[in-house]
Amino acid sequence: MKKRILMISDTIVMPLERGNRKRVYNLIQMMKDNDCEVDFLYLATYPEEDPTLTEELVGKEHFIRFENRKRTLPVFLKRKVRKVLELLHIPGLFKYFTIDELISPKIGRFIEQLMQERHYDVVWAEYIYTSKALCYVPEGVTKVIDTVNAFSFKRQMYEAVGYYNYEFALKKKEEAKGLMRADWVVAIQEEEEDFFRSILPKDAKVCTIGENMPVTNPYVAQTNHILFLGSYYVVNREGVKHFIQSILPILKESKVPFHFQLAGTICRHIEDSEDYEKLGIVDSVEEVYRNARVVINPVHVGTGLNIKTIEAVSMAKPLVSHSVGVRGLRTDQTFALVSDDDREFAKNIITVLTDEKKAMELSENAACFMQKYIKKNTEALRAILEDTHERI
Repeated sequence: MKKRILMISDTIVMPLERGNRKRVYNLIQMMKDNDCEVDFLYLATYPEEDPTLTEELVGKEHFIRFENRKRTLPVFLKRKVRKVLELLHIPGLFKYFTIDELISPKIGRFIEQLMQERHYDVVWAEYIYTSKALCYVPEGVTKVIDTVNAFSFKRQMYEAVGYYNYEFALKKKEEAKGLMRADWVVAIQEEEEDFFRSILPKDAKVCTIGENMPVTNPYVAQTNHILFLGSYYVVNREGVKHFIQSILPILKESKVPFHFQLAGTICRHIEDSEDYEKLGIVDSVEEVYRNARVVINPVHVGTGLNIKTIEAVSMAKPLVSHSVGVRGLRTDQTFALVSDDDREFAKNIITVLTDEKKAMELSENAACFMQKYIKKNTEALRAILEDTHERI
């Protein structure tokens, strides 16, 4: 008998131009691959986002919309104060959020009615700030939070790249409060699983489910293309700008021929230059990867999982990364050349460009890592689904 899952998200899925959208898309595919029927509850929060393509993806009969714009009076006033402080460039006050600031107080009645109309085995909340919805799920239904990020570290991450706007960030106590609403806490990578275990009771059920993506057979592109593919997210912008300013000149000094390409919405925030080519949003991500000799991830701050790293590795691409780009991906196999030093980073790129044997070794290791990674993710999801079977 199929498991029925209600996925709650304020993130649209399509088009797949950001890592958080790819996360939701990949989870839905994993659930369907494991014989689950998925309904998608879209928390309509941002007027500029159009869910039409997402509705087409999941099917009209499985798409549910909730207008997530109403806030309590204290939260409404706090948001107004934050906006003024941003305009005045005054950081500090209210820089940490409370757990339920991003969700409407009307969510409770909505969830109660929905649960009466449709009988779910699992309610799956994307991001901890949607966890309030789990408070209205009846006993016997398994409640899951897919954390995606550890928000206790978000404020430090933003400030590390000079970004002082009031984005969602939590203190540890508040994050633990939200997580304890769930029967299962899902981390996106293993370092964050360790963190969540450290702030939760010892008997809490915590697991890691990363990103399952189709795996390409190992190969080495006979080009000199260096590729970065990513969104305009602030940490991507800062990482790419640092690469252009500090690492690209070292590559030019080496006299090794190369062609640097940028792809994705990151291109909107990087100045034009003769030193690189901006491809923008591409029709075929697979083709861009296929033509790349080496993929880079120079992002040097962040939380969660660098989905761009998993995407590149699933394409069996030789990867050169900052240590942040591979955090939480524990393995004995070297699927990337990793360095936080600019000259070493450039040297690693040159190695992949010039050493056919090393490039193929990285490609083979990437494909092998992904096979094991997919198996582990699938086993973790099945543990949650089997747990629901025991509870019913």
